[in-house]
Amino acid sequence: MSESKAWVDAPFKLIPSSKAGAEVGKESKGAKQLASEMCIVHNVFLRGLNAVYNQARNVAARGTAKDKTDFANFAYGWAGMLEEHHHTEEAVIFPEINELTGVPGLMDSNVDEHKAFHDGLSAYTEYLDKVRSGNEEFDGDKLISIIDSFAVVLRDHLANEIDTLLGLEKYEDKCDWGAWFKAAIDKIVGPAMKKSEYRSDIFPMAVIFHDKTFDGGVWQEFPPIPWLFAVMLRWLFMNTRKDWWRFSGCDFTSHPKELPFG
Repeated sequence: MSESKAWVDAPFKLIPSSKAGAEVGKESKGAKQLASEMCIVHNVFLRGLNAVYNQARNVAARGTAKDKTDFANFAYGWAGMLEEHHHTEEAVIFPEINELTGVPGLMDSNVDEHKAFHDGLSAYTEYLDKVRSGNEEFDGDKLISIIDSFAVVLRDHLANEIDTLLGLEKYEDKCDWGAWFKAAIDKIVGPAMKKSEYRSDIFPMAVIFHDKTFDGGVWQEFPPIPWLFAVMLRWLFMNTRKDWWRFSGCDFTSHPKELPFG
């Protein structure tokens, strides 16, 4: 990677694996496993956000009309993935945690943090929707200004939630958090993967926004899918939107690559 070009590890800092108690070569269990899985996903969001932030001005200044449309779809897709994640947390994950611990409202502070960046994220998607529909010109400065209105709060939330999940260790007599989370995600992702739009427009971002080399390869087994399915995903589904995914900081194998407009 070129040290002179911006990449997807800044300006919004990634969450270190050590925050979730993860170590290279050691399998996390219980609440640490849950926290690690969530930390992986949260860093996926941060890499996506950094990819948008670090290329917006250059796409506006140097990009063709197609580049701008593709980039707007790329940036819009990131928001859709984030919104779906938070909806799933509020509708399924958090209520189940409250029930399993026997502590009503235990996860309410995390829901409150979702609300803190809701307006900024809405402004982001509304603007990009206008660009995608051709009703407004793409303006990199405008998009960055909108991101600046909510990104710090979002990043703080993504880090804070890891602490909340680690705190579930005190309830490990009531639940194997790692096993529970895996089962919960399988129940959600399994049906979703049957939808072509999910396979082509959403799931690929879990691959292109993940870096298998991060922190010495501590999470190189993510996403946890069979190698044959990974090949099928790349060839059958990810190529569908390859013109969007070119703006990511990692390739179709989750390894770092330079940003085209970095």
